[in-house]
Amino acid sequence: MKGRTELHPTGLHPASLAAEILNFMNHTRLGLLGLAAAADVVAADCRHNHWVLIELKQAGPSEERWMRSLEDREANDDRCRAAMAAFAAGGSLEAFCSELAAVASFLNNRSL
Repeated sequence: MKGRTELHPTGLHPASLAAEILNFMNHTRLGLLGLAAAADVVAADCRHNHWVLIELKQAGPSEERWMRSLEDREANDDRCRAAMAAFAAGGSLEAFCSELAAVASFLNNRSL
């Protein structure tokens, strides 16, 4: 079907932060602490996406609020991607987990 996006094997959109984290988890030796931190981001991303679809969009936010929400979300996603890249390049597990905790906290604070 033309224009249809193939979903991640989990059913997630392949460009979603949750799908990126799951791929990272599958290809990187994170250990239990790293896996737990990554799983927190996956759960927070799914909750946040649900909140955006069910609550935020239905509330009819102003264009300014919608754009600010998108920009904040993009910056948070970039923070997560930077943490993954730093860890993959030999960064510390503690720094990685700390960054992922901040990413998950951002998502949770905007959706719970």
